[in-house]
Amino acid sequence: MNTQLIADAVRNSRGREEATVWDSLFAFWFRRLVYTQIWEDPEADLAAMQLKPGASIVTISSGGCNALSYLAAKPAHVYAVDLNEAHLSLLKLKLAGLRALPNYQDFWNFFGEGNSKANAQLYRERLRPYLDDAARSYWDERTFFGLGGPRSNYFNNGFYRHGALGRFIGFGHMIAKVAGVDLDALLKCEKGSPKRKQALEKLHSVYHSWFAKLLTRTPALVFSLGIPPQQRTLLAGDQPLNEVLYQRTMALIDVHPNANNYFAWQALSRSYVGPGDTCLPLYLQQSRYAGTVDRAGLVTPVHANLRVFLESLPARQIDAVVLLDSQDWMAPDEIRALWDAIDRAGSDDIRVIFRTAGVESPLDDEVHAPLRDTWQRDDARSAMGLAQDRSGIYGGFHLYTRKS
Repeated sequence: MNTQLIADAVRNSRGREEATVWDSLFAFWFRRLVYTQIWEDPEADLAAMQLKPGASIVTISSGGCNALSYLAAKPAHVYAVDLNEAHLSLLKLKLAGLRALPNYQDFWNFFGEGNSKANAQLYRERLRPYLDDAARSYWDERTFFGLGGPRSNYFNNGFYRHGALGRFIGFGHMIAKVAGVDLDALLKCEKGSPKRKQALEKLHSVYHSWFAKLLTRTPALVFSLGIPPQQRTLLAGDQPLNEVLYQRTMALIDVHPNANNYFAWQALSRSYVGPGDTCLPLYLQQSRYAGTVDRAGLVTPVHANLRVFLESLPARQIDAVVLLDSQDWMAPDEIRALWDAIDRAGSDDIRVIFRTAGVESPLDDEVHAPLRDTWQRDDARSAMGLAQDRSGIYGGFHLYTRKS
């Protein structure tokens, strides 16, 4: 797998004289499958962007959930760009499923549940023929230094327990079990119930224990969250990292109703509720399945640096750009170059959204004052996006438009 794009991105977050061994370790770590599910809420994105049908969207792909969920807005095109070939291989597999699987139930069994031995045959006979060489090679590759089965077997034995983040969550579950935290009560019991109160008290104790304080001093701890060393600093801010992680966990599990928060289900049970429509990403919802299948051909996976890709597009072509939290990785000159590329490729009415580990937008920094001559933050819709984002793991949600 080509890791040079990832290594370059991590280096861009610091000058050479500031780069550390942790940066190199993160670049090596992030080449693998990190996210089996994306952790930005696409419904919050769509509500904030308010796109008209026929919009052209460029988004960082990650696990592909949001790129596919944006099809609900009836766009003209969605370009899903990523440095990580593992994540693009997952998106390509989902696109193959939408093309090749005969019905919603099979699609749900493979991508929603991801935990049936029958999926091995579905992969070999239905999905594999629709993959390009890079994706086919990725899913066919044997894991555990060649001693395990093909990577496609992830869908046979609990897909959402795999990936770096899935394993990290599994590690958290192990700690919770040892500490006596009832995760099932956190997920399913009514707010204010005695069992849930007790579970919340124990959760507080775990996050504020000497073990948690010691563990969170190590930069490598958050690699599995997809957080490089530079972003770790932004995440912590002026608080101990264990306290910040506790606050973000509470935002995830104790703000929005868990009955409709599939992010809480992934965190506390590593699974989705379904099949159906109630507590699932838009692309996995049964009532939207036919529309998702019809529009799947509008999604184009792209292995590239996002700025370089935007620079390759015709001027004034793009109506929305979704940066996820990528700017937290970037040095100031790279941020300026990215926004110059967005300015050239974006339509007059372009919307740009992104999230930050901390609260503040990087465009508020004095070094980026010239960008504010062109771009303005929509404070109302940014606040709405943050409030509606059920994942709760970011400190800031930001929507920018051109100044009129």
